[in-house]
Amino acid sequence: MEVNFRILGSLQAGVDGAMIPLGGVIKRRLLAYLLLNANRVVATHKLLDVLWPDETPRTARKMIGNAVRGLRLDLAHGATDTRAAILTRAPGYQLRVDPDTVDLFLFRRQVERGRTEARGGDHAAAACTLRGALDLWGGVALADLADGDLNWPELDGLESERLGALEDYFEAGLAIGHHHEILGELQKAVAEDPLRERLSGQLMVALYRCGRQTDALSVFRRVRTELVERFGLEPSRELRRLERSVLEHAPDLEVPAAPAAEYHKAPERPTGPALVEQQATRRPDAPDARDASSVSRVPSRVSRDFRRDHRVAPDRVDDGDRQCTGHRSAPRRTRVSVVLVWVRHDLSDDHDVYGVQKVMADIEAVLRQQSTQHGGTMGPVTAPVFSAVFGVDNPRRDDATRAVRTAFALRDRIDDSRPRANPSFIRVHVAVVTGDACLLYLPAHSGVPTVTGDVVDRGIRLLAMAPRGQVRVCEVTRQATESHITYHPGPEPPDGWEALRIRTGAGHGLQDVRSPEPSEPPDGPGLPQLTARSP
Repeated sequence: MEVNFRILGSLQAGVDGAMIPLGGVIKRRLLAYLLLNANRVVATHKLLDVLWPDETPRTARKMIGNAVRGLRLDLAHGATDTRAAILTRAPGYQLRVDPDTVDLFLFRRQVERGRTEARGGDHAAAACTLRGALDLWGGVALADLADGDLNWPELDGLESERLGALEDYFEAGLAIGHHHEILGELQKAVAEDPLRERLSGQLMVALYRCGRQTDALSVFRRVRTELVERFGLEPSRELRRLERSVLEHAPDLEVPAAPAAEYHKAPERPTGPALVEQQATRRPDAPDARDASSVSRVPSRVSRDFRRDHRVAPDRVDDGDRQCTGHRSAPRRTRVSVVLVWVRHDLSDDHDVYGVQKVMADIEAVLRQQSTQHGGTMGPVTAPVFSAVFGVDNPRRDDATRAVRTAFALRDRIDDSRPRANPSFIRVHVAVVTGDACLLYLPAHSGVPTVTGDVVDRGIRLLAMAPRGQVRVCEVTRQATESHITYHPGPEPPDGWEALRIRTGAGHGLQDVRSPEPSEPPDGPGLPQLTARSP
């Protein structure tokens, strides 16, 4: 028996499917970094930098030594005849491991084989091999460690490798006429990285072949708008040429000629050698291509930082969902952050019901505007509780932070627009929760996702205890955002954490969010005038 490792997802080690406990954060991070640099010597000073990026404790070297000894015992007990061992090699340590026991190296080997098959013209085999390589990913690389300050350059490199393999898989699928089969997953990939031009070009080809010419053109227009507004760039020559081909119904956009047998050979979905129990982790929609193959040469001109901020796990899609209509309406489980807003009003006196209606409409408009601005999706309107969800179509590692910022923006817009004589019968309570949820697409909600599950239950309980004028968050949200958001110090309160303000310098130019006034505003006529305006 020997130890097998997974890093394409949560960090795992195991023997014959049995998990090996790896201990605390220091041991897990040390093993993760040694695996990323397997069979190479990593200097101790480099380990100090990656384990403690901000401030190195005085006992750091001793802590590394203790972690190495602990890992050696873990690996020795995990298998009787293991080829995995941590060696002391000046100026640091080396993890000696058989590449066949690490999912990362299996992924790389399969990707290279798939690309060789594609270069040889066997696109059906290439699609099968590349699909198997992509199925080795169980989520974002080192998903259980990457929620904190894990800004290792190696992780950006891994994400680039995954996206490159995904593009090659789509290319092979288009070459054998499987545009219907790959369309849903292709739409998902473009939604996650909308400025990656090769992906957008492939989506345009797939949509065109599905008879959706106008949708294909809209993809190009979205890419062009984003590039011009964000970076002052025009789309690449290849993408612009592809747009012209779609407009002209160019014959070379049709499925390339290939042996008939190749079109009927559906790519299989090999999973590769079993490593450890795979547990997907989620945090967690141009002018000139004379042929469709030129899409392969469309470069991505988005900065590495922008791609890193949009790193997400590839969502597994059942074959039944990969139809020309996409799979947005398919129910699924994913990790989300939810902003909940409860608007209360007292009707014990003869208050203006039209004024209440105006307040409800204004709060809905502001929440919709702010959630969209921060990358979220407005939930179904079920007043008096409104919601905004982050992580539905374009999951990000900082979804929780975006949700809290949205809550701050909503609260402060209410405060800023509150007249001096504000009616006391209007009360707004705000809460933010993070966790796994089921996304359901009910016919009555016209494509807007309904979020269900324990995360919503926790949110409702928290909302009921949230004081007026404060933003309360759950413990998971606090942990995911504490590097950007200031909270009241002390043990976890039963009614959730009070979010105070955005940390100075943590918002990429966002101004510090002020805390709410603790006192209730005086009674009087008038209503909060909430209008969606540009911040």
